Amino acid sequence: MFTGIIEATGKILSFERNASSAILNIDSSKLLRPLKKGDSVSIDGVCLTVSRKSAKHIAFDVSAETIRRTNLSRKSAGEFVNLELPMTANTLLSGHLVQGHVEGVGRVRRWHRKQNDVQLFVDLPKNLLIYCVPKGSISINGVSLTIASIKGRTIGIALIPFTLSHTNLNDLIVGDLVNIETDMIGRYVVSVLKKTYDKSET
Repeated sequence: MFTGIIEATGKILSFERNASSAILNIDSSKLLRPLKKGDSVSIDGVCLTVSRKSAKHIAFDVSAETIRRTNLSRKSAGEFVNLELPMTANTLLSGHLVQGHVEGVGRVRRWHRKQNDVQLFVDLPKNLLIYCVPKGSISINGVSLTIASIKGRTIGIALIPFTLSHTNLNDLIVGDLVNIETDMIGRYVVSVLKKTYDKSET
């Protein structure tokens, strides 16, 4: 479980693909906590398990399913990804509860930049819009964010300078794919309401 508060960005050192899986190797020198094999790490919002490590590098086995469902299929050596270690019992919940289970990918539609007024607009898959509400939480590339607006399939996110300078969101360009995880509590609420409605119809 994560909070969506990014601890560092890590540079992809290599991404070796084969027919059924891949090995992702990342520079972990900026992480403040030590890692061991078997630990979970959020990589751009995708929960992966450390399979190999050295003093400054960590490697992950990535399944074909994960590659298919996330933006990792577009990643290559030299790019930066958002890194977050799992929350602990004494972690401040400064963001929101994030599982690291990416539900789909969105596409960057446009940016609005006017001095410190920076907004990112992202087109979401239609099936995820039901879980989105204005002022509700959403994870984009693993970053805990607040939805400022919804128009059609497009959500607007207001970004502060700290987020832009401490994550890879500022590197996004129009057309880029981003990993999306909607608010976990919102998903449960919608699920319960749908089941209740379906029972009332029978």
